[in-house]
Amino acid sequence: MEKLPENEIAECVGLWLAEGDRKTKSEITFTNNCVPLVELFYKVLCKLFEDKKDRIRIYVYSNNHEKIDVDFCSIVNYYNDKRARKPYCILRLASVEYLKEWKKIVENIINNEELYNYILRGFFAGEGNIKEGSHNSRGLRIAQKEKNTLVESILKNLKIKKFKFRSDERSYIIYGKINWDIFAELKLADLHPEKKKRFWRVYHEFKQDHYENNYLKDNIFLLLNKPLSARELMKRFNRSFARIQEILIDLKKQGKVKNFRVGSIDYWTNNPNLVIISKIKKEYLLYLTEPRRTSDFAKKFKVCSRSSFRRLNELNNLNLVERDKDKSWRKISINNEIMVI
Repeated sequence: MEKLPENEIAECVGLWLAEGDRKTKSEITFTNNCVPLVELFYKVLCKLFEDKKDRIRIYVYSNNHEKIDVDFCSIVNYYNDKRARKPYCILRLASVEYLKEWKKIVENIINNEELYNYILRGFFAGEGNIKEGSHNSRGLRIAQKEKNTLVESILKNLKIKKFKFRSDERSYIIYGKINWDIFAELKLADLHPEKKKRFWRVYHEFKQDHYENNYLKDNIFLLLNKPLSARELMKRFNRSFARIQEILIDLKKQGKVKNFRVGSIDYWTNNPNLVIISKIKKEYLLYLTEPRRTSDFAKKFKVCSRSSFRRLNELNNLNLVERDKDKSWRKISINNEIMVI
C-alpha cells in the first residue's frame, strides 16, 4: 500500500461518509455528479489498493446517454436514468477484503481529531451547500436525514458554535459571520469546485461584521499605533467607509486619535507625538535652512505663489513653520517625530 498524506485520505473519508454506500458488505462505492471529486476518490483508492485498481469501475448515468469526460478510469460504462437532472457517476470497487480494510481506515481517520477539518471538507463537498436568502441572510447547510453525532463533534471541535439541526429541512444550518470566517480560514468549502466558487462569492459579499459592543472601536484604536487610512481600516474590518469614518471621528472627539491629510487621503494615528506630512512638505522644510519668502518657494518649486503659500500655511497649521512680521517664513524647532508618506 502506497503511503498517502492523511489529509487526502481524510477528505475522501468525508466524501464517502457523505455520499458512499455504507450498507453494502461487498464493495466500496461512491456516488457524485462532480467529476473532479470522483477522480479524487478514484486516485486515492488506486494508491491505497494498487493491486485492485484495474477492477475499479465507474458507471455514468444520464437521462440521454450523455457522454462525459472520465478519462482517468479505464473501465467506464454508460447507462440511462430518466430521473437524472444531470449526469452522475457511481464508482465501484468490488472486494469484500478491501471494503473491510477501507472501513478500518475510515475508523482510524474519524478517531483522529487533527484530521477533522479535512473530513469536513470532504463531507461538505458531498452534502454541503450555500444558502442565500432575502435580507442578506446567508447560511451554510449540511444535508442529513437525522442528527449525526460525528458531524456535530467535528463542528464543535472546530469552534463552530452557531449551528442547529432542522428536521423539517433535513439538514444542519450553520449561520453567523464568525462561522463563515472559520470556513474561510480552513477552506472547508474548497474541495467542490462549484461550491468553492459560490462560497467565496457570498463570503466576500458580507458588508458588515457583527462585533460585540466596542470591539470595533477598541481594535481600531489599537491598530492606529501605525498610521492608517479609513479605507485600509475598512478592508481590515470589512465595514463600510461611512461606519469607519464615524468611529474615527468619535475617537477624535474623545481626544484619542488625530488625523493628517496627505494629498487627498487622511491618515489616522493614536500617537500624540507624531506629525505626518507629504513628500513635498518635506522638501519645503529642507529648503527652509534660513528665513525665506513665499516667492522664494514658488521660484524653487516652479509653482505659483498661491500654491506655495497654501503649502506653507499647512505647515504653519502643523506648528512646523511660522511667518515673521516681514512675511518671511522660518522653521520651528519641535520634539515631535515627523513621518513622511
